[in-house]
Amino acid sequence: MKDYLTVGADLGNDAFKIIGPTKREFCILNISAPWHARRVVNDDTRNPLNLLEVEILSSGQNLGRYFVGKMAYNFNRGIIKERTVADRHKGKAKDLQTRIVLLTAIAVSLLKPNCKQIKEEIILGTMLPTEEYFANQQDNINILRNSLLGTHKVKFLNPIFNGVEVEFDILEVDIQPEGLCALNALMYDEEGEIIQQVASRFGEKMILGLDIGSLTSDVTVLDNLEPRTFFGIDRGTIDPANRILDYIKTEYKVSIPRHKVDSVIIGDGNLLCYGKEIPEFNQICRQYIEQEGRQLIEEFISKATAAGIQLPDISGLILYGGGSLLYKDIIKELLEPVPLLFAENPIMLNALGAWKNARILSKRFVKNSDSVEKEEFSLLSLR
Repeated sequence: MKDYLTVGADLGNDAFKIIGPTKREFCILNISAPWHARRVVNDDTRNPLNLLEVEILSSGQNLGRYFVGKMAYNFNRGIIKERTVADRHKGKAKDLQTRIVLLTAIAVSLLKPNCKQIKEEIILGTMLPTEEYFANQQDNINILRNSLLGTHKVKFLNPIFNGVEVEFDILEVDIQPEGLCALNALMYDEEGEIIQQVASRFGEKMILGLDIGSLTSDVTVLDNLEPRTFFGIDRGTIDPANRILDYIKTEYKVSIPRHKVDSVIIGDGNLLCYGKEIPEFNQICRQYIEQEGRQLIEEFISKATAAGIQLPDISGLILYGGGSLLYKDIIKELLEPVPLLFAENPIMLNALGAWKNARILSKRFVKNSDSVEKEEFSLLSLR
């Protein structure tokens, strides 16, 4: 049986997190903009991921030319596609930008040194936000899957890539709710076997995963290591970030890109305005983070209670996603004495779980055959 290449993709609202066939990890900002000819002498070539200008053909359709990621951030001419608060309830399954950034990211994961024509067959693991996953009788799963199956070609236009073209055929896609993939990453090894340390620690207990993202957060409830229920929360890291942006705009009469603020507050740095540091900026950030964190946890408790879960029932609450870094202190304060576990490498955990899902599926997948039951494809399967 052929050993197909596997890719795991977390379709984050701020950035896509990708784990490729060699398990290389990288992130690409979830931003795109129409391509145009630039007047440049020399690009900064230290990080090729910042130089993604591509032409994409998808299942016979020419999607066009785009700047993607940091390139779109720097050269958008005021026309930029990014996800904001207004997109909280706008799904990803039908979203063209999601498709553009994802196909670009997959192509990046397949690049090889000194190779200008690349053709591969891959199995993809990915995810949808919890509420979108379960909406409309789970129709969005098939919508996303059908948009991704088939042959795609990405041509890299920046000279640093030397005209490389990557053609890949997505043979099958495993799609899970966001957050569940991360728990797969923690609970199972690369062969799909449960990690015994996990089984002995959490077997016959209730554990929850809280995945705090940019626009939304996702909660996965496991009882005796089996999925019990799921729910989403319309809060994330964008909420304190937007309040900080509003403060800067009001006090200093300037508009700062949200992605710039995100990197500063997560790194606990300072922000320069006209070459000077904003006084007490870190204290202002902490104030808004605490306020928004309280509202996030209040909604978490309310929705958990509605699902029949009381805080004393929880034997472990595992936190991951970029927001787990931002809200760590306030979560500790508000949820004590619930046992809290902060995942290592929390930003990449969903992508790792998606990669493991794809790997297991690849071992059972037979090309041009429908003989493999769908229930076998996922580690913690919902179907």
